[in-house]
Formats: sequence, structure tokens, C-alpha cells
Amino acid sequence: MNVSMPNKKVTDRPSSTLDLPLVVVERDVGGAPAGKARARLARRVVIIPIAMAVLFSGAVIGMYFQPPALRQFFQITGLVPGGGTGVPIAVPAVTSDEPPTTMRDVVALGRLLPRGKLITVALPFGAGDARIAEMRVREGDRIDAGGVIAVLDNLDQLKSAVDAARATVKVREATLIQTRSAVRASLEEARASLQRAEEAAVNTDADLARAQTLFDRGIITTAALERGRLAATQAERDVERARATVSRFTETSEDLQPDVLVAERSLDAANAELARAERDLSKGYVRAPSTGTVIAVHVRAGEKPGQDGVADIGNIDQMTAELEVYQSMIGRISIGDKVIMEGDALQEPLTGTVSEIGLEVGRQTIVADEPAANTDARVVDVTVELDKDSSQRASRLTNLEVVAHITPGESR
Repeated sequence: MNVSMPNKKVTDRPSSTLDLPLVVVERDVGGAPAGKARARLARRVVIIPIAMAVLFSGAVIGMYFQPPALRQFFQITGLVPGGGTGVPIAVPAVTSDEPPTTMRDVVALGRLLPRGKLITVALPFGAGDARIAEMRVREGDRIDAGGVIAVLDNLDQLKSAVDAARATVKVREATLIQTRSAVRASLEEARASLQRAEEAAVNTDADLARAQTLFDRGIITTAALERGRLAATQAERDVERARATVSRFTETSEDLQPDVLVAERSLDAANAELARAERDLSKGYVRAPSTGTVIAVHVRAGEKPGQDGVADIGNIDQMTAELEVYQSMIGRISIGDKVIMEGDALQEPLTGTVSEIGLEVGRQTIVADEPAANTDARVVDVTVELDKDSSQRASRLTNLEVVAHITPGESR
């Protein structure tokens, strides 16, 4: 008869009586072995970077090439590349009829100006402390050369000086007429004196002849004869004196008489003073030096013009651009090169050609708005003459800052 022994736990046996190896089995939470978990984790570590690299590469390729499917997606959804950020990386492609700018283009900043540049009209020379009494023009008015822009408050004083000078001329003219009359009267008087002297001489000669006859007969004394001779001699001298007086008036014309010459020179001086007063009358007006359009008016009635002058005028019928090209790039530019200009206020670019290249290197005066812009660059002024259509569109944009792209060697 078999007798079964009661079951006892192995762990109840003493360790010295166990001869079996001890095996430790590890299990994860789900009960799977830990080795399989590590394998899955390793696969994830490898797959995730690969997937991210694929996604990143796809995004870059999509932004760069923008395949038709992607473009169609944006068209359907109405989304704009880069529209979700203030600093976009991908932006919509800009289409333009203008040829693209190449790396060989010379880029320069400039400003739009009328042909001949902008003219600042100042007070006339010698106007002194004159102020504006009346403005005759407004901004946008067209004015011809010599046209009156403004009237100054010294005009009445200048007109008074003209009136005084004219009165002086009238007085000198009357004096000249009086002098001519006096010369004619003196000539007639001299001729009458000559006639009387000649008649007196004839009488004294006759008296001398009778005295000589009487002296020869012994009727009169020598003293009486000498008195007759002295009277005849004196009569001859009176005739000579009268003839000299007449000759002084007859040897030269009336206009060359000393008194007449003095009167004429006095009249000339008066006329010169009148001419000066009439020239000074121009100091009461501000006139346009050339034909053009009034761009700006700097003063009003009652004000004294300052450094800005009275007004600015320019020939906006033909606009130009004054560009400042870096001295290192000026050697690439030639007369006739094509120029394309862009600006914030321009809906379409302006076009033109290089018409003049400066001969002097100066300091840059047109500076970009960027904080890091170079403010002490050395530049050469280049003048660009705008095309007819561009000139018309730019006629109201004097001093507008533009960015110009000059294509060396490409003439219009």
C-alpha cells in the first residue's frame, strides 16, 4: 500500500537540499517578455526620424518647386503661401512683363526731378527786407518765363522813385531848350554888335580922313589928329572883338556849344537816373526765371521769404531721375543704358535711359530707411531721362525716392 506523502512547497525545503538551477523570468506589464518591447522601441526610434526627414524634405520640395497639385490645392482653398506668419519663407511668385533683374544690373537710389532740376525762386537782388504783398500763383499753376509770381510791399516806394526821376528828366529837357534859345539869342546879339562896330569903324575912318585933311591945311592941331587916329583904332578893335564873338557861335554847330553840351549832359544824367529807377522797379516783383509749373509755394501775403525762397518751379513736362551710383560701380554705366525704376507710390515701374554721368565723386545724400544703411558712401550723380509715358506718370511725384536698376550695355 502506497502511502502518499504530503505535498510541500519547494521553497520550504532548505536551500542545501535543492540541486536545481534558479531561473528568473522577467515579464512586462502586458505579460510579454521584455526583449520584444525593446525591439519595438528600437524600431520606433528608427522610424520616427525617417518619417520626420521625409516630411521635412517634402515640405522643402513643395515650397521650392510648388508642383501643380500643391498650386491647385492653394487655389481651391484660397490660402496664400506664407500667409500664416509675419515673416513668410515661401511667397507667391510675382509675374511681371518687365525683364527680370540680373546680377549684372547696377542698383542705385535716386529721386524724381523735373528736367533742369527744381528751381527755388528767391527775392530779387537788392529787395532787402521786403515782404510779400500779394501772391499771384498757386501750386500747380503753369507760368511763363518772366511771369509775376508775387508782388512785394516795396513796390510803391520804387514807383515813387520812378516818378521823381521822370520829373527830373522833364526839368533837364526844359533847361536844354532854354539853353539852345539863349545860344541863338547870343548869336544874334553878337551879329548886331558886329554890325554896329563896323558902322562905327567906318565913321571913325571918315573922321580921321577929315582930320588929316584939316591938319594938312594947318587948321587943327596935332593933338586933334591923334584923337581921330585913336578913335579909328578903337573902332577897328571893337570890330575885331565883335567878329570873334560871332565866330564863337558860328564856327561850331549849336549842339557843340559849351552851354548846350552842359545842358545835354545834365539831361543824360537824369535819363540814367530814370533808367536805374525803372530797373529798381523790378525789385518789387518776384518773376519766374523760366517756363514751368509751380511745384510748391513757401510763403503767404505779409510774410518775409526765408531760406526756402518764395516758390519752387520746374519743367514737369519732361521728368528725369537723379541717381546716386556707388563709385565702385560707375565704370559699368554708359550713356544710353536702360533704366527701370520702382517706388512706393508707383503702380508700375518707370523706364528711361541714362542721359548724363557726373564728373565728381561726392557724398551720398539719398539714404535708405534701413537702420544699417551706409550714410557716408561715395557716389557719382547719374541723370536718367524718363520715357514719354513714364514722364507723364511721374509729373506729380517730384522728389519721390526710387530704386533704379541700370542694365549696363543695354540701350533702348
